[in-house]
Amino acid sequence: MTGLLVSVRDAREAAAALRGGADVIDIKEPLHGSLGAATPACWRNVVRLVDQRLPVSVALGELADSLLTDRLAELPAGIFFAKLGLAGCVRQPDWEARWEQAIASLPAAVRPVAVVYADEQRAEAPAAQRIVALAAELGCQAVLVDTFDKRAGSLLEHWTEQRLLGHLDEVAQAGMLTVLAGSLEAELLPRLPLDRVDLLAVRGAVCRGDRTTAVDPRRVSQLAQQLARLSPADLPCSLFSQ
Repeated sequence: MTGLLVSVRDAREAAAALRGGADVIDIKEPLHGSLGAATPACWRNVVRLVDQRLPVSVALGELADSLLTDRLAELPAGIFFAKLGLAGCVRQPDWEARWEQAIASLPAAVRPVAVVYADEQRAEAPAAQRIVALAAELGCQAVLVDTFDKRAGSLLEHWTEQRLLGHLDEVAQAGMLTVLAGSLEAELLPRLPLDRVDLLAVRGAVCRGDRTTAVDPRRVSQLAQQLARLSPADLPCSLFSQ
């Protein structure tokens, strides 16, 4: 069954996501972009609140961010996944070496997540196929498809069903988890190939207003229940076998 990842900005929202039935708690600051990094103090507070009940993920921002080295050095114990975007990397000829170095800098217990932007031209990010191939070489545990510009529509407005299916097959064949995000509201779930998706990643869909407002535990619960109804019940979420 497809698991539900909920992105939170602080411990209070993490508690709401826990009450609502999230499978993974992800930490990010939505005011700082698609993969906006929260503060190390926020990371520690959420890890302490979750207390190993669920996997905790963090957004580290983009590879080109000037503060990335500092963030990598301050990752607390208890982080399961770390996501790092590649926006702007088409203008960086050494991005592959820099990405490899960043992944090598992660603590041994942290599983790296590669990020593909469906609106790669807006993000000036490398092509999805190249990211997937290199992610497998670098030992990434998962590949997230997201949208860089949240004003430009959902994932399904950027990728056709055929392209999405082809991507999911490539990731699965490479032995990595498949994760989908990109302004995926509840009404879009029936259009997703959930039998091929390990994790659905959301924020705006479970907030009281737009994605910058607070996470609502009732909306988390409603989305988790909808996901359970739509996902193949006989397929266990492979996240927990990693």
